[in-house]
Amino acid sequence: MDAYPFVYSADSPMRIVYRTLERVFDSDATVLIEGESGAGKDALAHWLHRNSTRSHAPFTKIDLGSLPGELVESELFGYERGAFTGALATKLGKLDLSQRGTLVLDEIANVDLRIQAKLLHVVEAKEFFRLGGNEPIALNCRIVALSSMPLSKALECKTFRQDLFFRLNLISVTIPPLRDRRNEIVPMAEALLHQLGRKYSVSVKLDRSSDAVLLSYDFPGNIRELRNGLERAVLLRPSGDLVTPESLPATWLAVRSASSQKLPSLEDMERRYIAEILKLTHGRKIKAAGILGISRKTLLEKRKKYNLL
Repeated sequence: MDAYPFVYSADSPMRIVYRTLERVFDSDATVLIEGESGAGKDALAHWLHRNSTRSHAPFTKIDLGSLPGELVESELFGYERGAFTGALATKLGKLDLSQRGTLVLDEIANVDLRIQAKLLHVVEAKEFFRLGGNEPIALNCRIVALSSMPLSKALECKTFRQDLFFRLNLISVTIPPLRDRRNEIVPMAEALLHQLGRKYSVSVKLDRSSDAVLLSYDFPGNIRELRNGLERAVLLRPSGDLVTPESLPATWLAVRSASSQKLPSLEDMERRYIAEILKLTHGRKIKAAGILGISRKTLLEKRKKYNLL
């Protein structure tokens, strides 16, 4: 599967993100990537791995946010035969499988404090123990931690160890949400359509009338939502090679429709208000002028201007 493309302008904060990670291609430095859900943390971790000196070795990921707490430890560390009832053979964990490559700890903020203590030892000593094992196993990989919640906030809530935070925070970057990079949305959509075109063996482009729809929407789901919406548009487009506004998700169009509704001008509002006051006073100009807070002469001028004679 193609990773999300990161299209950025000369003054984009994404430029800083890339420049920072480029400096650690040749090192084993632990990296922390923060950002909202769907912003592309996993894609950025893939990019770091592909461009590092470990690109020939495995890219291994464990989603700590989706695994039940009781399974995290065995999935991460593995276990020896006989470690517990039902452990009939040795099982390699994600740490074993990541040797010489990159290990991604997704949603690191969700792991409980007991596992955090073990992870601290892994990061500090570069070794681990399988469940039921007595011999330490040397770890040779780069660790990349991903988090949708800023770990500084988890520290404040006392759900994350400070010592582990300092270890993971050696090299840290934050992916800004898509709504803060509006000038990059259309180029990114075009790059995503190119990916989707390869996936479905079609040639599709973004109709220019769709630009306004994309620019008016906040994309709470970030790049993931943009890609999913475009994939739907590619599959459901009536015909031809253009993705038109009608092909885009209804939620995107609803925001555009609401934002494009013409608001009354100040003059329109004034005209309606004067007409309403004249109606309430049965056309009595002096009384109407008093309610409006203007002179009788000014009221006569506005009546003429707004054709309220």
